[in-house]
Amino acid sequence: MSETRASNGSPLSVCHLFPSLPLHGAENHFLKLCRNLDPDVIRTSIVVMVERGELAPDFEALGIPVTLIPKRSRYDLTVVPRLRNFLKTGHYDIIHTHLFTANFWGRLASFGLSSLLVSSAHNVVPKERPTLVRVENFLDRLQSRWTDAIFCVTGQVLQSMKSDAGLPRHKLVAIENGLPFPEATERRLTEARHRLGLPVDRRILAVIGRFSTQKNHAGFLEAVARVRTTYPDLLVLFIGEGELEGVVREQVAALGLGEAVRFLGQRRDVPALLEALDLLVVPSLWEGLPNVMLEAMAAHVPVVATAVGGIPDVLTDGVTGIVCQTSPESLSEAMARALSRPDEMSRMADAASDLIRDRYDIRNTARRYTGFYRNLDRQKRFSRGMRDVIRTGTGRLMSRPGKGSPGSLRVLMYHRIDDDPGKDILAVTPFSFFEQMRWLKEEGFPVLPVSEALKRLSEGNLPEGAVCITFDDGYRDNFTEAFPVLSRFHFSAMVFPVTGFVRGEGEHPRYRQSPVPVPYLTVDQVRQMKEAGIEFGCHTHTHALLPGISDDQAKDEICQAKKLLEDWTEAPVEVFAYPNGAFQHRHFSMLDEHGFQAAFSVMPGVNCRETDRWILRRTEVSGRDSLRDFMHKMRGGLDFWQGLYQSVKGFYR
Repeated sequence: MSETRASNGSPLSVCHLFPSLPLHGAENHFLKLCRNLDPDVIRTSIVVMVERGELAPDFEALGIPVTLIPKRSRYDLTVVPRLRNFLKTGHYDIIHTHLFTANFWGRLASFGLSSLLVSSAHNVVPKERPTLVRVENFLDRLQSRWTDAIFCVTGQVLQSMKSDAGLPRHKLVAIENGLPFPEATERRLTEARHRLGLPVDRRILAVIGRFSTQKNHAGFLEAVARVRTTYPDLLVLFIGEGELEGVVREQVAALGLGEAVRFLGQRRDVPALLEALDLLVVPSLWEGLPNVMLEAMAAHVPVVATAVGGIPDVLTDGVTGIVCQTSPESLSEAMARALSRPDEMSRMADAASDLIRDRYDIRNTARRYTGFYRNLDRQKRFSRGMRDVIRTGTGRLMSRPGKGSPGSLRVLMYHRIDDDPGKDILAVTPFSFFEQMRWLKEEGFPVLPVSEALKRLSEGNLPEGAVCITFDDGYRDNFTEAFPVLSRFHFSAMVFPVTGFVRGEGEHPRYRQSPVPVPYLTVDQVRQMKEAGIEFGCHTHTHALLPGISDDQAKDEICQAKKLLEDWTEAPVEVFAYPNGAFQHRHFSMLDEHGFQAAFSVMPGVNCRETDRWILRRTEVSGRDSLRDFMHKMRGGLDFWQGLYQSVKGFYR
């Protein structure tokens, strides 16, 4: 089904499974996300398993069908065949489950279906319920065997799923939550309080979320009792509902806080309530990335939050808010600090708003979701059955642990970074490229500029796991797609543009019949990348294969490209990459004569001090590579496979 959709331009159909659709963080965020997904690209459906929930009409107003397939009791096994029949007849490209109930029953029902299967992890693995957590982790590991991807809302959640839950890293992907941001305006606290009927002469703080163990209302109330001795005018707003609300009310009474606490229930006007606050407190024992915290930060509301889950990724103590521990003592100290320094907290809130608006725009989140789904579908279409089984087995068998041999250098070779809907193996999707760079950073691989790496290679003092990144031909997406990702991770790279293509004098033979033009870098883009630390090397002027032309023609190809690049970058060009990896030994002296120091082939493997500098090896990263393939390539597991493939089929680049 997905191959047909991809080939005829129809949208991918994605069915999301939730327990229900209440006014809670994950469900609320998904509603905001759906408002920003293009229905011509992603067609969304929802199945709920407990009840419809308050948000169901909001989804239906967007044209998203919400179907209730009820689980009639906690262990209602009949829900599996009923749910499976619905999913099977729906012919969905992707089934995406959310939260434990839907993750467990939805994955059971989806076992063996042709749809791609995704499950979500919204929180880090909690430490407070070890027996239950062990059971859930076991079920997650078991069901992950037939799950294509496990979706995490922050990098911290991803690390927790890998380290604490023991889930396979190659199936984990992180996309941070986002928010729709209205145009920034000055906060009018007094007006907001008048509107909401709240007192203007009291310090007001709030905790927003379900009454559950996770949200730590008990520890928070103990902290409030301490702080109130210094700030008797304190007013606490509890916004939400949940199974522990009665317990929290009893604790309020026992601590004598009745006059200081108001229970507002579940509210749809959270943005208006945030505007009326002096402080938002997030006292959670465990978290993923709380949406309400992001909303408060975007709205210039000062925040105190515990250092759990993805919170420290966003909230920097003393810079964008106050971060504390989960104990009542630490919470009370943090709240007292915030209340005693309103001017400092206001400056932090402004810095937090700038950060959130730059990093957590819901439109970027929607683009990442779309890229994620399309990337999954594309990899399925690249699937080659038994060939993939053998390739994966080879990769696992031959991969070496760690980052590689001391003193060795692995050079990655890319071409295009493009969301190509077809099967162009030169095109790595932007989503895949981002995840590959994230993994390199996560694993601590030192990514070096090519010039530095080659110098240190010859001196024999490379750091363990040294890596370089290169791009051949000079496609424009190297600037529009790859360059921002490299900048985000502070990685350098070397681009080998075909200078004639940059000048508009030709194009790669591979794309001459392409129905959609494939653009190349412009001179201005070359200069911008150079100024930002990207290096440039020579790849001839017309992408001529050197063995197929005369020596005079080869010299002209090399010299013309070198001169143009040096003019554009105002820097010496001393590294060459053979078009198609094609060379003869007579070309070595030719390159040496014209001032080159080294040349890259396309032969796979790592480089060591003894490697011939005119035949340096590179590891191709292709559009068919999954993250697992990339991990195997980085650890040498597919060097033999790539060499065998090239020797049998040739290497046409």
